Amino acid sequence: MDNPLNIYSAIFVSQEYKRAIFQYKNGKVFFAQDDADLIELSISKIVDETKGKIRFYNIVDGVKKWGIISIFGSTIIPAIYDYISPMIADNYFKVFIGDYSWEHDEYSSDLFCEYLNTQSWNGDDYIGTLNEGKWGIVDLENRILVPVEYQWVELIDDRTVCCNVGGTRIIKWYDGDGKEDVLSIADGLWKMIFLEPHHRKTETELGTYDEVIEEFKKEYSKRMVDRKDYQYHSHQWQKIEKFTTNKGT
Repeated sequence: MDNPLNIYSAIFVSQEYKRAIFQYKNGKVFFAQDDADLIELSISKIVDETKGKIRFYNIVDGVKKWGIISIFGSTIIPAIYDYISPMIADNYFKVFIGDYSWEHDEYSSDLFCEYLNTQSWNGDDYIGTLNEGKWGIVDLENRILVPVEYQWVELIDDRTVCCNVGGTRIIKWYDGDGKEDVLSIADGLWKMIFLEPHHRKTETELGTYDEVIEEFKKEYSKRMVDRKDYQYHSHQWQKIEKFTTNKGT
């Protein structure tokens, strides 16, 4: 007998809440719960699930528009962004507005050859460059915590975001020694933003990456001296390699 799971292209299930969202191989997406009729959802593709939050996209005029739904079938983030990252630190998503496609760019290829290629025996290789767009961060209630206006945003711990202004487009390349794809960005200035409770924020002025790290440490120590709940641990898997060119700021 054929495996009945072969009729699905993706299926996400909550045993706790007895809910499921699944997609047939014919493309149709449904929400299911105990003792209720299936509800068809207007979704082009469900992608992955973390803690009951499902990334999806719709194809609108040939372009992917990304959103987030819950395992209960309700929309958390409407499909308005050109890309949404996997969940970060159990609380946030990076969102992107612009052209989320990768192209071969001669300037970026030259930067790779001059600054990134390690000449490893295992072979480094330029892959492509992300087209124009801006990044920001939203939370699980679709509140914009970091405006979608930065060249890159990077969560360096559970509450601290480092944002790039004026850097190059993002370069993707293959690291032969590490046997993995790497993202890199050159130049520009950086700002540190600490996401405090109740939607308050502690921010640094713009500066080099090292400068804003040091400034943030000083500001944090002054403002949060009585706080005991700050724990630093870097989210290395979503960090970007930084480098400075001869034209760098």
